[in-house]
Amino acid sequence: MKEYYRNYLTGLFSLLPFLIVLVGMPTFMIAQDTLQLKEVEVYGKSVNYFPMTTIPAKTFEFEAIRDIGDFLRQQTNVSGIRKGGVGIDPVVRGFKYNQVTVLLNSGVKIEGGCPNRMDPVAAHVESENIKKMEIIKGPYVLKYGPVLGALINLETVLPHPYEKPEIHGEVLYGFETNWNGQREHIALEGGNSKVFFNASGGFKGYGSYTGGNDILYNTSFQKLYGTIGAGIALSKNHQIILTYAYDQGKNVLFPALPMDEKLDQTQVGSFNYIGSDLGKVWQSLEFQGYFSPVHHVMDNLNRSTAKTMQAVTTVDAWNAGGKIVGNLQKGAHKFLVGLDFEHVYKDGDKQMTMKMVMSGDTFISVKHANVWLDARYNNAGAFAEYKVPFKKLDFTAAIRFDYNQATSGDTFRLVKNDIAYFDDLNSQFVNVSFSLGMKKQLVSWLYLSASLGKGTRSPSALERFIKLMPVQYDSYDYLGNPQLKPENNYQADLSFEFLNPAIGSLSVGGFFSLVTDYIIGKVVPPTVIKPSTQGAPGVKQFSNTDKVYLTGFEVSYQSPSVKKWILMAQVAATYGTEPEAVKYIISGGQVTGQETVKNDPLPEIPPLEGSVSFSYKFFKGKLLPTASVRLVSEQNRVSQSYGEPKTPGFITAAASLSYSPCRFASIVAGVENIFNTPYYEHLNRRIVGSTERLYEPGRVFYFTVIFKI
Repeated sequence: MKEYYRNYLTGLFSLLPFLIVLVGMPTFMIAQDTLQLKEVEVYGKSVNYFPMTTIPAKTFEFEAIRDIGDFLRQQTNVSGIRKGGVGIDPVVRGFKYNQVTVLLNSGVKIEGGCPNRMDPVAAHVESENIKKMEIIKGPYVLKYGPVLGALINLETVLPHPYEKPEIHGEVLYGFETNWNGQREHIALEGGNSKVFFNASGGFKGYGSYTGGNDILYNTSFQKLYGTIGAGIALSKNHQIILTYAYDQGKNVLFPALPMDEKLDQTQVGSFNYIGSDLGKVWQSLEFQGYFSPVHHVMDNLNRSTAKTMQAVTTVDAWNAGGKIVGNLQKGAHKFLVGLDFEHVYKDGDKQMTMKMVMSGDTFISVKHANVWLDARYNNAGAFAEYKVPFKKLDFTAAIRFDYNQATSGDTFRLVKNDIAYFDDLNSQFVNVSFSLGMKKQLVSWLYLSASLGKGTRSPSALERFIKLMPVQYDSYDYLGNPQLKPENNYQADLSFEFLNPAIGSLSVGGFFSLVTDYIIGKVVPPTVIKPSTQGAPGVKQFSNTDKVYLTGFEVSYQSPSVKKWILMAQVAATYGTEPEAVKYIISGGQVTGQETVKNDPLPEIPPLEGSVSFSYKFFKGKLLPTASVRLVSEQNRVSQSYGEPKTPGFITAAASLSYSPCRFASIVAGVENIFNTPYYEHLNRRIVGSTERLYEPGRVFYFTVIFKI
């Protein structure tokens, strides 16, 4: 308890110097031209052709967000795979891992270092630096790179010009019980019409949480981050913006993975040029270049297994690339054309130190194995997009061509009985993707949206080159396959949107997806290769299966924003099926046979769920109480071939109260999981060495305070 209050007071007092600076800042540095306007709501035709959700920062800056992936799970038909306190991996409509493209600022990409994805892309970015999030479901938006199932675009705060000299600042402090965690953030931005800048930094320190089942889970972590950016306006229509971000994770515990994250250091640098109003036809030209090296170290030194075998894995991952995009317009016809390039490099080593005690003497042996050895992945793309609006119908079309090439410096070879399992390390693909979309106004208050597309994803470096590591949902060791074929997603979406200023907005939609050459794991005979991980029943190699189907629906409602009350409700579900799957029979901890399963559900598909939240605006919105309920059904539709267990349903509730006495300050206090419900999500991984799932946190009280100028 003493440490509880010490952490609280340390975080609070650490903000005092910043508050003194902000309060004492000369008035000439603060913009004084604020004009208070009455609230106005404009209803009109939405410009979104495809299923898309935009989440501005003002909707989540007061929430207790430890991890972006955790927050994304609140969105319709978006789930996440929990393995620890942070690093939750987003799953959108049943698409997961590299099937979901996650990037920054419409083009910057990050390659995680962990084979078990303890550091997915969103784990390298902090929510305090996010301006807005975009979720685009389906393979429809092709200007950001290859997309198979969904796209998540995280727009960070970038420097921008001001009409006259200004400077603004922000300080945030948040605290949470149960985790005994706190977060601190400070940001500064300003400039004039010619030169502008921003900078930010922060710290997060969280302990292990207790689930609603009263069990303490080792999920503590520390995060340290900072950003800096500068821009210059060469002229009214030409801007250059440079940014650099550093994000460090340290001592991050993952009870559902065989190792913990000792250290993760991520650097992201970008160069952006924007030229606008270049002519009557040539509207704008944009160029973006970036680099994002990741240094990732993980070990098992906090585990009981370290007594006999200590394992330390170090991975260096590089992602670098860029794009050039031009926008043209001729009358009502809009065109976008561009080129992009992505280079991925991964190299990693696993050091295993084994200890044996015999006759009182200790014997130590050290063994090295490469996780990746100079693995390289290149993707060059060309894309075009066309839009044309009509009176009651908007239409868009896009096409994309990709040349994908990968290779590795591996000396590992696996050839048995003239069958090559891991031999030719080079592969090249030419992929074609396309999309069509339209939005039609049926009557003044009803809109129809329809879209059709094909997205193609080339196999990742992990799927091509990983060697004997348990990197999937089951406990098998996995072997890469350098000759994997790309996955292809043929998808259609149909939705209706009802808009009425007095009633609000209601959206009802459904989708169907056929994925060919879907990548799964197939068992390699033990006579060919044996697992290297203790307890693994065998080795699976990434392979292509013929096809799988995914289908689902989404319904959401939002009340009119002009009302004092705010009601939001949503319900969604996804169903996945593999027409013919192979179930492996395990006896004595080893694979002893197999059988065919018809119409087997795909593994790791979240169940039907819905949520409702209600708020009421007091004192012109300055005081806002909110209550929410989330209902999740049991998941009985599970994969037999993967031995996936069923999971029970649950209901959770949360409440919060926010108060903004003035535009300079806001405070929010709330409670999550009010009734301390013991529950776990269907996608939560099992605790290592057991069949028990990692439970979600029990009751959590939190408060956040933000000062802005």
